[in-house]
Amino acid sequence: MNEKECYNADSNRKVKVLFIGLDVSGGGAERVFINIANSLDAKTLDIRIVYNCSFEESDIRKDVPVAYYGETHMRKGLKKLYNEIKRFKPDYIFTTNGTIAWTLPILCKFSGVRAKVVTRVAVTPCEKYFTSWKSRFQEYFSSKQYKKMYLVVAQTEYMRQDLIKSYNIPSEKVKVIRNYIDFDRVQRLSVNETRPIELRNDGYNIVAVGALYSVKGFDLLIEALAKLKNVISDARLYILGEERYEIGYRDFLNKKASDLGIADRVFLCGHKSNPYPYYANADLFVLSSRKEGFPNVVLESLSLHTPVVCTNCVDFSSIFNETQGIVVNKEDSDSLAEGIKKAHESLKKPIPFKYSNFDYNTLFI
Repeated sequence: MNEKECYNADSNRKVKVLFIGLDVSGGGAERVFINIANSLDAKTLDIRIVYNCSFEESDIRKDVPVAYYGETHMRKGLKKLYNEIKRFKPDYIFTTNGTIAWTLPILCKFSGVRAKVVTRVAVTPCEKYFTSWKSRFQEYFSSKQYKKMYLVVAQTEYMRQDLIKSYNIPSEKVKVIRNYIDFDRVQRLSVNETRPIELRNDGYNIVAVGALYSVKGFDLLIEALAKLKNVISDARLYILGEERYEIGYRDFLNKKASDLGIADRVFLCGHKSNPYPYYANADLFVLSSRKEGFPNVVLESLSLHTPVVCTNCVDFSSIFNETQGIVVNKEDSDSLAEGIKKAHESLKKPIPFKYSNFDYNTLFI
């Protein structure tokens, strides 16, 4: 059946779903966007994907049309988004990007298309990190638009309650759905490369991942490692990620490691396009964050049989048990050090891990 025939009768046509992303590169939200899109059934849904600010291609499956606008700023692509909505006339619009999300009810209104807007929120409102007055103004304005959406996806119950309270969204419009993880892809990429040369064969290798800025708590992790230098003498810390938001934070971390006498145990490895061999070959993965939405990296590490230590920035009680990971207090390097010590003593590979992805097809039928 060709596209024209597919839309001849409303009773027979496919449901139209437009996915709108900002960029291909980035963190967990961008990866979840791709994982969700790749999980949908193109036999029952007519899917279109648009990236507003991306030139490079993503690894979206080949049977789904994708457009890359390549704009330098989100607002420069609004006219193209408006035209795409007006032309495609989607039944649903989905995004995981907050910068785009607040514009969608406005674009739908002016285009005359009555699409149901679904947005996945990456960061709990009360824990957002604002870099300027512009970002604060955008947050205020965008919060008014969330009430107009068909569905807002939260990653935890805590986030759901905060969205309802902070944005005054009707409770029935906010649903908790855990992150969608493509475990087959994680497993495949974890063995696509050889063991990272940085990881020593004769030491206790600790891996952490994230943008280099204070929210990720890497300063606390370095302090925790310093407290353990005479307890786990062969411990080495490898942090994967580039500096973001806070200029000079990388130098700050290097100086802290030097001042604490563990410069030879802390390695800032920069961004890795494929971090999974690091997860798979680590003895321990540590999430030291002060704030998080819901970290994909924890689920990915567990799926590769690597135990974890995580701060209680997120409720992990339903994600892993005491044989797989340890939860410690956030903003507390002593608690973090104690958790790493306990993991070193009692958490070993391999560990069983089960996680069921939500079927996103059910949102659009």
